[in-house]
Parts: sequence; structure tokens; C-alpha cells
Amino acid sequence: MAVTAVFCREQQRLQLAKAAAEPLVNRRKVALDAAKAWDAQAQLAEKRALKLGPFDRLDAAITLEFAREAADPAAER
Repeated sequence: MAVTAVFCREQQRLQLAKAAAEPLVNRRKVALDAAKAWDAQAQLAEKRALKLGPFDRLDAAITLEFAREAADPAAER
């Protein structure tokens, strides 16, 4: 089963928060690398979601928009 873009974005957010709070340089680098990897997976999941049928594509686009708004509530204001 493939992971969703929403799940990947949440994991990316958690890793970025870890990196911001980490005083050790090497652990901060590991968290930033993990966030980068989760971003790449999210992009793949988004592409996968858009390759569905015509109605499925519209549903995926709407779901993606809601996920982006939920991930960054400040962006919609």
C-alpha cells in the first residue's frame, strides 16, 4: 500500500520541527535529510494520485488542496 501525500507532509513537518529544536549539528542534519526525503515521497504520492481516472483526478486535486490548506492554515488568509 502506498503512503498518501498527507501522511508524507505530516512526517516532513515533524522532521522539520525536530531539526529546529535539535542542538546537535549532526542530528539536525539527519532530521533535515529525513524531511527532504519525506518531501520527495509526498511529491511522488501527489503525482500518483493525479494519474487516476477523470473523476478520480478531480477528487484527488480537491483532496490535495484541502491537505495543503490543513498543513499551512496561514496560507489561506
